[in-house]
Amino acid sequence: MAETLKTDSFEMRYSKFGEGEKIFVIIPGISLKSVLNSEGAVIRQYKKIAANHTCYLFDRITKFPQEYSVKQMAEDTAAAMQKLNIKNAVVFGTSQGGMIAQSIAINHPELVSKLILASTASRINEKAKNIFDSWVLYAKTKPVQELISLFVSDVYSEEFCETYKNALISILSDATEEEISRFTIMSDACLGLSTYDELEKIKCPAFVLGSKQDKLFDMQTQTELAQKLGAQTFFYDNLSHGFYDEDRHFVEKILDFVNA
Repeated sequence: MAETLKTDSFEMRYSKFGEGEKIFVIIPGISLKSVLNSEGAVIRQYKKIAANHTCYLFDRITKFPQEYSVKQMAEDTAAAMQKLNIKNAVVFGTSQGGMIAQSIAINHPELVSKLILASTASRINEKAKNIFDSWVLYAKTKPVQELISLFVSDVYSEEFCETYKNALISILSDATEEEISRFTIMSDACLGLSTYDELEKIKCPAFVLGSKQDKLFDMQTQTELAQKLGAQTFFYDNLSHGFYDEDRHFVEKILDFVNA
């Protein structure tokens, strides 16, 4: 069950599951609804890792400022990890969560023993900027159903969209004004991302996963990140940005890296 962590500066919800002395931290990407609303599905997805790791799934802070940078998200997540006495953890970040994970590894290396980055970037090119700008525009001016439709189309493969798009629109259409505002602030935050020139500070082993068909971060963006880190890589041929929601077996690729 999700718990709430409190510091002098913020509150943050998180979930803890699994067994073992080794720690595995999950930092999710941008979403319209908190990933903790789907806590049970996440626990099932990562059950093989939870068999010998204590896993922590972190949300963002509960109350957003009007401007909330990726770097500040990373500092808040690092503070939450420190509050929970987490160190030397395997840190896995997807999309914006991968941006946060990079910043934690750069500025708090003692917290990270291995770094796993999925569908993410160290800097934003014009193509990605246009997509984030579109999300912000739709969030501010369009009905929520149109925002969800755009987001799902940008994040998932055509095959996945054909099967699940209408269901996702139905599930997410009750998003509140606060949730839409959080989505907008998170999307805006990506535009200021710039960790590329600091990646050499990351000394721990790294694994970069992605897809050749990612509509948000192209292969140049993904491969420059991996090359700068000297990371192990795996790229899907036919999936898209949200491959981690489409391929139930990707966790096995993570386990191979974690156990190496």
